[in-house]
Amino acid sequence: MKTDLILLFFVLFSFGSCISDEESARQVNSGFQGNWSGNFTGDDNGSVTFVVQKEGTIVGEINLLPSNIKESINGYVNFDGKFDMNTKSNYRFSGYLKDSKSNGIWTKNNLTGNFSFQKE
Repeated sequence: MKTDLILLFFVLFSFGSCISDEESARQVNSGFQGNWSGNFTGDDNGSVTFVVQKEGTIVGEINLLPSNIKESINGYVNFDGKFDMNTKSNYRFSGYLKDSKSNGIWTKNNLTGNFSFQKE
């Protein structure tokens, strides 16, 4: 009986102490927070401005050139700098924010190109 109770306690404690990858990636005070801006080139061209908020949420805007069409962009950055941002029309920027800069590849359906961001 005592052994069963100890085993039950161990099993319940094990389940309660598990943390999912999603939960461990959540932040309270992101090391990347602040204002960022940059450009993207390739099949489309434009500029991007965004803010990384303290919990890692990204909110911003892309500005397509030469048409000057603006579109909201939203995303999230993990504690290790991995980020994903998307617009409603399916522009997707992903990569890693490192210290005060980031470079990578953006996509939109079959369009693609490069981006470069700097922390202001």
